[in-house]
Amino acid sequence: MVYKLRTSQKALLKAVSSGGSKAVTKAIVTTLLSASTLLCSPITFANSSLSVDSDAFTVQVYNSRNQTEHLKLNYTQAVRLEQVLADTIANITLFPTTEEKSNQPVYWTGAGLYKGFPHPNKANIIRQLEKASELVNPTERDTFQQLATQLNQFKIGERLFTPLDYDLVRINKTSNPIISAQQFPVPMTLVLPSRPNSVWVLGAVQHNSEQPWVTRTSANQYLEQVGTVSYSDNSIATIIQPDGTVEQHPIAYWNKDHMDIAPGAIVYVGFSNLPTGYQSLNDEIINLLRNKAL
Repeated sequence: MVYKLRTSQKALLKAVSSGGSKAVTKAIVTTLLSASTLLCSPITFANSSLSVDSDAFTVQVYNSRNQTEHLKLNYTQAVRLEQVLADTIANITLFPTTEEKSNQPVYWTGAGLYKGFPHPNKANIIRQLEKASELVNPTERDTFQQLATQLNQFKIGERLFTPLDYDLVRINKTSNPIISAQQFPVPMTLVLPSRPNSVWVLGAVQHNSEQPWVTRTSANQYLEQVGTVSYSDNSIATIIQPDGTVEQHPIAYWNKDHMDIAPGAIVYVGFSNLPTGYQSLNDEIINLLRNKAL
């Protein structure tokens, strides 16, 4: 069942600018009931520092990018990120979640703001993996193709790497960017997931797979569960934490050192035998995986 917010006028807000002129704006929050998506429409906010002539735009808010039901926030003018987060939090009780996740709080570590889906480099990187698979030893081919297939299945958008912690956004202007149709002509997507209970292990491994997350489990221990291959980088694993942070975790017997891995992270092991012309492919895959939505 879908809920829409039907228009109900809020109190008029009076603001006085530094020059002494008065600006009166209406803040309208709508409450609608319908049948496929949760919709807030329209919302207009008092903010004298932003242009009232900005085009309308939409922010789609998902609990998981794999779901179709979502909260939709429609704005008639540019707003700051703080306002988007405040509106989402204000309507969090109507947030569509699966029954399994219905009572779980937002996992802010894995939250992501996206300019659009899919990522503009996704298709090209998948093609590179497929072409590289034709140039390597036949015994190695399946590993490249397996990763290409998995990347194709992931929901990978163009992530805006900005903090989404509401308190930080509220008090730090540099963490509170303006969101507008001019900057982001396609609908923005905000993913506010529940905490997952798994991590992904990918790359030069025997089986690209999702593994149960266990506290204090190292990259080396996750790799033991899936098995590495002879042409993998056997000294370093790249960890893409759920906020997009990239870390290098040592995994060889001579440099092993425990480093924590958060739920929803990705453990990536690079290929050590990339064909001529594909030497940058590991870095391109890692940069793409930073944009994966939970």
